[in-house]
Amino acid sequence: MSTTPAEAFVECDGTNYYTLLENPTNGAQNAPCILLIHALMSNLHMWDATAATLHSAGYRTLRYDHIGHNRTPAPNDSKAHYHLDDLTRHAHQLVRSRLGHPHLHALIGCSIGGSMAFRYATLYPQDVGAIISVASPGLKSPAFAHELWTQRLAQFDQDLRTGDEVLCRQTVARWVPRERAEDDGVREEALRQVRTCGIEGYRILVEAIRGYDYEGLVGDMGRVRMLVVAGEEDQAGRRDVLESVAGKIEGAEFVGMERTGHLPPMQKPGVFGGLMMRFLAER
Repeated sequence: MSTTPAEAFVECDGTNYYTLLENPTNGAQNAPCILLIHALMSNLHMWDATAATLHSAGYRTLRYDHIGHNRTPAPNDSKAHYHLDDLTRHAHQLVRSRLGHPHLHALIGCSIGGSMAFRYATLYPQDVGAIISVASPGLKSPAFAHELWTQRLAQFDQDLRTGDEVLCRQTVARWVPRERAEDDGVREEALRQVRTCGIEGYRILVEAIRGYDYEGLVGDMGRVRMLVVAGEEDQAGRRDVLESVAGKIEGAEFVGMERTGHLPPMQKPGVFGGLMMRFLAER
């Protein structure tokens, strides 16, 4: 019996995306599939615990590394520029390529992936059954963040010249903002992940995350069943902002996770896995 390779590179608009398609624990190759989109400067391994939970529950998962992150190289064109719409379209293309059809049981995205999830709901409502948007900055790029991203890009460039890891460590500190011993392992894993992000990939995704505005599309987002999740300690995907977003989307549910920062699936995998499975079961 032929099977689809778990790993494959898929080309989209000059980028050769690394993708990972995995079957559930029971081995069912035609099981419903859930797409997982990781945070900027992270990689597909931020979903390891989430994927394991989904596999045990009988789902397939499709993951990929963003442009210039981990095993996905930066485009050959050094001037490449992508809007968040383009990145969302790429995600849809990856699904079609790996599954042989565009239909997803659900999409779960974190940070920039959470913003892409909002857009996916408006572009491809017929192709996704449910969406979980986690730690998104909101329906549009926060104005105050534009200069912050400029400073972070400059720090990345400086770190490359000096051999330091200032940006990597600052990023992890933002993601997991409280110094609690219970989070030591999460911080260590997050640091390993941010080290796999290249500056070109960082630049491309930064330009995308600080250049989108989907507020005018909120009326269309209710066409897909949606859960919006925020970490109570997250200053990027703030609880008040995301609770307000959920209130604007018809039928959307909001959950705030206590003692959690910017990466709920990594920091509190058990809690996140529980609310994820509860939401998926309510279909």
